[in-house]
Amino acid sequence: MPGNRQPRVRSGNEPRPASTMEPEGRGAWAHSRAALDRLEKLLRCSRCTHILREPVCLGGCEHIFCSNCVSDCIGTGCPVCYTPAWIQDVKINRQLDSMIQLCSKLRNLLHGDKLSGVKACLQRKACEQEEKYEIPEGPQRSRLNKEQLLPKLFDGCYFYFGGTFKHHPKDNLIKLVAAAGGQVLSRKPKPDSDVTQTINTVAYHARPDSDQRFCTQYIIYEDLSNRRPERVRQGKVWMAPSSWFIDCVMSFELLPLDS
Repeated sequence: MPGNRQPRVRSGNEPRPASTMEPEGRGAWAHSRAALDRLEKLLRCSRCTHILREPVCLGGCEHIFCSNCVSDCIGTGCPVCYTPAWIQDVKINRQLDSMIQLCSKLRNLLHGDKLSGVKACLQRKACEQEEKYEIPEGPQRSRLNKEQLLPKLFDGCYFYFGGTFKHHPKDNLIKLVAAAGGQVLSRKPKPDSDVTQTINTVAYHARPDSDQRFCTQYIIYEDLSNRRPERVRQGKVWMAPSSWFIDCVMSFELLPLDS
């Protein structure tokens, strides 16, 4: 055999070249973005056509809506096919809700203006600072609040959960209160009581220019109920829907209540 002749290898045994990251907009990342776009088209509300938020089904049909989009339809019918909709049949689709949250995280990874943290680590073959790529607003506010050793979100706030809770289970809401530094009341606060109105706690995270800074006790009710309790907004006692409570947790902010 001549000395300069290279040994032959069988087809399929030749070592493959090391994989490299493909340019932005091409290859696997582009396919992933396209697949996510197709999936999100299937995760839209049958009424507002936006990505579902807290998806619910009305029980008698297959249409799925954002919980806020059908709060006025409970007890009447589906706004698309007019199938009767009763409160006892309304259910949140928790598996679909989890899928939507996962899609949101994937979109943040694949469609960010900057490189996502995962993508940056892969391209540079080194660990990147997480803070540069974190989800803004609520998660970022929560991290900064903890790093600065500030009071928790519901510090100085008391909550009473009145009525039945099907959409947001009461046990889960109580756990959120405890995790966020709030207190749960076993008895409904009385707005006319001198004892109630003289409690001198202050809601740390309330906006200083808002009347809400005076409120420390919230009566929480279930949004999806077709029966609205009597409105309470007196001194330190305010009434609020459970969706407001969840939005506060997600945004890490004591959000203003509609008048």
